[in-house]
Amino acid sequence: DPKYLLDGNQQKPDFLLIGGSKCVTTSFAAYFPAHPQVATWVVKEPNFWSWRKPTAQQYQSLFCNRRTPSLLGASQQIAGDYSTSYLLHPLVPRRVCAVLPDIKIVVMLRNPIDRAYSHYVMSRRSGLEDHQSFDDIVVREMEQAPELLDAHDRGFHDSSCAIAACCSDEQGKPLYFPLHNRTWTQRPLLLDNDLQSFYFTSYVFRSIYYAQLARWLALFPRSQVLVLQAEKFFRKPAEHMARAASFMDLEPYDFASSAALKRAYAGSAAGDWAPPEKYPPMKKTTRKLLRDFFAPYNEKLYRLIDEDYGWR
Repeated sequence: DPKYLLDGNQQKPDFLLIGGSKCVTTSFAAYFPAHPQVATWVVKEPNFWSWRKPTAQQYQSLFCNRRTPSLLGASQQIAGDYSTSYLLHPLVPRRVCAVLPDIKIVVMLRNPIDRAYSHYVMSRRSGLEDHQSFDDIVVREMEQAPELLDAHDRGFHDSSCAIAACCSDEQGKPLYFPLHNRTWTQRPLLLDNDLQSFYFTSYVFRSIYYAQLARWLALFPRSQVLVLQAEKFFRKPAEHMARAASFMDLEPYDFASSAALKRAYAGSAAGDWAPPEKYPPMKKTTRKLLRDFFAPYNEKLYRLIDEDYGWR
């Protein structure tokens, strides 16, 4: 797609943190620039490859290298794009691969049940969920998810690279998704804006990681993709940041040092970090429903990445 071409004489991202949403990606984005060879981000989620919010010229101005140095000097820096929409959007892997086939990619994954509920609580506190409960939304999404998963897979393989192919049934008719208002108004998925609106309050569908990651690994070798588990990151963030630095071929760095923490705080979106607020408890019946729903998708994910996260 010509809209996603970059100027070869201008800067480009050296790596992508592609998601998932509510999987400690904000913490990663705040912590990683503590490394002296990583530039602090200017715009955390430019969403160029999904929603093309900035122009190509604006996007490329966010970075520092025209090409990733093969041997990074101690005084050189790399810069990345931290956009969680990239993992989910079915056309992004193809858009990126066509322009940046050698780019390094980082993925953060969290227990899909916890991710879904965290996302819902955030939406509710932001005033986006005033009418329907998490429990009722979950049931609706579980009914809808398989058909939309198939559509995204067809769209990914469709040569037209058209968004309509990602949101239509086998006969080419657009799929619908229910708005979370009092009457569950049905809205068709026709344009990128419709898909973006659906993703914004998608709790179950957005937590089906297998299909999302499989599209990236169909185009990029496993050696270019680092997958980190959010729960382990919570427990040992410095250790996982060191893994990411090694993956990027950076100099060893002590992320656990007080200086690193100070730089991480200064680089965060708000200038400081606050402990996460406690959530109201999820109904046990809803958690079981989600556990049963996600189980087969999680098993496929474990085989795909050759690691079992124990989300059962």
